[in-house]
Amino acid sequence: MNKRSRTRFKTDLTVKVNCSDLPGGSCKARLADLSVHGLSLILQEKLPVASQVEVEWGSVTFLGELIYCQSYGQEFLVGLKVEESVYETARNRAGQQPQKNS
Repeated sequence: MNKRSRTRFKTDLTVKVNCSDLPGGSCKARLADLSVHGLSLILQEKLPVASQVEVEWGSVTFLGELIYCQSYGQEFLVGLKVEESVYETARNRAGQQPQKNS
């Protein structure tokens, strides 16, 4: 039985991950799922728990703390706890209109 209090939405989107614990500081990853305050990512690199991670998804950027990292075949499945609501952040950014230069 799933004990999560929030619904998780499955995805398969490519995102950019920035983290000082990554070789070169960034990498591409797959966004496996998301919920109101978390993201699951599939990475090629292992990251230490408590790493501070920035995830860029189009025009939306999420900041959070890595709460788990586990083997996932030849890759790693990581969980990220984000401070701001994923849904609100994405909705607010999607609703922003580009500013025109005067």
